[in-house]
This record gives sequence, C-alpha cells and structure tokens, in this order.
Amino acid sequence: MILRLGRLLSLVVLMVVVVVSLQGLDRETSALRHDERLYFPSGEFLVESSLGFREVMADWLWFRFIQYYGAFKQGGNDLRYLGLIVRSINRLDPRFTEAYRLASFIYWSDFGQIPQALDILRRGVMNNPDHAGLRFQIGFMHYVVDHDYPRAARWFEMAAECSDATDREGRFAAFARQRAGDDRVSLALWSDLLETSSSPQMQDLAAKMIRKLERAIRIDKIYGRNFVGPIPEAF
Repeated sequence: MILRLGRLLSLVVLMVVVVVSLQGLDRETSALRHDERLYFPSGEFLVESSLGFREVMADWLWFRFIQYYGAFKQGGNDLRYLGLIVRSINRLDPRFTEAYRLASFIYWSDFGQIPQALDILRRGVMNNPDHAGLRFQIGFMHYVVDHDYPRAARWFEMAAECSDATDREGRFAAFARQRAGDDRVSLALWSDLLETSSSPQMQDLAAKMIRKLERAIRIDKIYGRNFVGPIPEAF
C-alpha cells in the first residue's frame, strides 16, 4: 500500500513538473527565446521518470501537442519543438501510430519538408511492423508528391500484406502499378481484389479495371505502347 501511494505521489509530482515545463512551449517573448529549450523535458527524462506510466504520459503529452499545433495554426508559435515533442511521444509509446502520422503530415503540409516527413513514418514502421496505415502513408506521399509510382506501388503492396489492411491498400497498389506502366502487375492485383474483396462496390470497380487493363494489354501487344491513332472497337 505504501509503495503504491509512493508511486502515485511520484507520478503527481512528475505531472506537475511536466505541466510547468510545457508552459514554456507557448512563451514567445524575445527575452526567453534562447532559453525556451530548457522548459521542455526530453524524452529520455520522461521515460526515466514515468515510473511505469509511459502510455499515460504519452497520452497526456499528445494532448498538449494537439494544443501546441493548434496555437501554431493561429500564429501563436513556430513549432520549433515539433521534433522534440514527437520524439518524446515516440519514446514513451513507440506503438502510438497516430503521433507518427500527424507529425509527418505537419512536416509535409506546413513546412514542405518531405525527407523529414518520410523519416518519421519509417521510424513508425520500424516500431510497428504490421501497421498498414504507416506504410500506406509513405506510399501515398511517393504517389502524390514526387510521382514515383513504382516506389509508391511497393509501399502500397507492403501495406496490403499487413494484418489490419483493407481493400484500400490493394486498390492503390493496383492504381500505382498502372500509372507506372506495369499493366500486367496491375491486372494481377485487380484480379486478386476481385476474388478476395467482400465489397460489391470494390468487386464492380475491380471488374471494370480488369476489362480496361486487358484491353490495354491487347492493344499494346498488337500496336505497341507508343501507338497513336484510332483503336478498332473490337478491342
């Protein structure tokens, strides 16, 4: 009983320390600007001081992160501690996947820092090897940002192999393969979706894409990929 009370008291003290520390995140006065780093505890400090309550601390820090980002959107700060906060959350709870996804999105959408955004997602994949969403987000960035369709397709395909994958991952993999010019691979992926999907809408889409790809493959076989001109209706 005494031990439990001691742990609880220590946690309360720790929370008070962190609350005071995090208040420094919102201070933007020039007099304290060079010392702001001191107001935020490092991930190492939080892990060593969490007393077995890592997930609780990560959840609380996540809540503060949302507030911090909201203040940034209103012009209240410049997110200078974004990386520090995210690393701290990741260290406290490596399996908290939403932290990787939001941080990556912020680096991408608010700062245009694509390498940093991808690095965060890859770190998330390392800590969560069977999470489809993280792999999908990497593939999506390659698809829409740098238009690297083969690389996007590989990430979508890896996402489709995860235990929590849905039809979405396979659908995007097939689209990416088609955009990359891999019609036969795309055809195989759509065929697999047609056989395995339980969604009537997905089955209809897969059947439509299969017909389109089979037609494209026949045309390519006879006329070549660079053929320009009217295609007989028979195809």
